[in-house]
Amino acid sequence: MKFFIFFIFSFSLVACHDVAKKQQLEELSILDKRVDHIQREYEALKKDDVPEIIYTMKELKYQLKFDIEDDTLSIDMAKKLDVYNRIYKKLNLVETYGEKILFGSQKVKNSIANLTNDIKNGDGDRADYDKFLAFETDKVDNLQQIINDMTKLQKENIRAYIQVKDAVEKFAAELALK
Repeated sequence: MKFFIFFIFSFSLVACHDVAKKQQLEELSILDKRVDHIQREYEALKKDDVPEIIYTMKELKYQLKFDIEDDTLSIDMAKKLDVYNRIYKKLNLVETYGEKILFGSQKVKNSIANLTNDIKNGDGDRADYDKFLAFETDKVDNLQQIINDMTKLQKENIRAYIQVKDAVEKFAAELALK
């Protein structure tokens, strides 16, 4: 009788673990797909003309550095140049952090793969799997928030660039002729 009760108890523990294991693996699969989506979002973000815009802005800033004089600058143009400089800094920031996002997303993908293998093979402490899963979920949520913020920042700054670009380029051309 004791053997029978022990067998039933053991079977119920294994059955409960299999349900949890299946659920954990499904959640990890979803996380992996979310990381893939984040990487695709970054690649789409990178395909914009931002590097070319940054290069053009850098060249124009360099030219203005030597051509501009205090008495040749109106308040309106000073404001536009200030906006132009802030756009340059923010777009550079987007470019800088973009590579870190790609590196971070690859590390998270590797962590998810390792956790998936651990769960499939039953390696490590099974009681900690949910904690590890929650930790990886937080990392993916953070990556998603960062990529969303970067996308918003890039779009806002490209719009602002388009608004001041012609005026600043015209001003720079006029200064170069003097």
